[in-house]
Amino acid sequence: MEDEARRILSLQSRLGANSTAAVGKGSLAMLLMCLVAGPLVAQESITDLAVQKSMATAAWWQVWLSAAGIMALIFTLRLSINANGTATAALKQSDETSKRELRAYLSVAPAGVLRMKRIEPTIIGYVALENVGNVFATDVRLSVKMLVSSDRNLGAFPVDEQSAELIGAVHPGATVRRGADKGAAPPKPVVGSKTYIYVWGGVWYTDGFETRRFTKFCHRYNAASRSSGGGFSLDPEKARYHDKGSNDAN
Repeated sequence: MEDEARRILSLQSRLGANSTAAVGKGSLAMLLMCLVAGPLVAQESITDLAVQKSMATAAWWQVWLSAAGIMALIFTLRLSINANGTATAALKQSDETSKRELRAYLSVAPAGVLRMKRIEPTIIGYVALENVGNVFATDVRLSVKMLVSSDRNLGAFPVDEQSAELIGAVHPGATVRRGADKGAAPPKPVVGSKTYIYVWGGVWYTDGFETRRFTKFCHRYNAASRSSGGGFSLDPEKARYHDKGSNDAN
């Protein structure tokens, strides 16, 4: 019995020693794993931070590139708008230039003062209406009036389109000669005084591009400049453009 008891105690002692050794070995293994895994975990953390930083940098560049692309698009659109505006302005200017070069222009020049052949004693002032443009002048209306006065600075010359004579159309290069709507008696020379003959009026027309135009005129003759010989006449070159009258056009 005693031998059996000693054998059991010896067996328990060996089992306890083996358990202690096993526990020691397990602790050592865990310590080694911690020592090995620690740097690996730290390395993984560093790697994760680097990846996150790289992703943040990439996202920032993407935002910057997107903003740059939007700015470039806006700049391109502005250039396109400016180019279109410039092209439109150039086209409009070209169109206006073409109209100015091609439109009808009616000028009115003095054509002298002449004695009427069948009515005595009466004189009539004449004008020469000419289309110096390149297209037909249409719906042409002309008014010519005349007045004999001793006032060299006369300033009242009423005229309006409603009472003007309808001429119709005047083609480019054509000249239309017209006299005043009323004549007057030839002025007689008076010692110490001067007599002037005024011929004035206006012409209204459409210039070929649906724009209504006008030319107003006022010519003054000095009766003392009449031609020598029988009758009464004043040559066109004796006329002056009266500065107190209306001599303008559009």
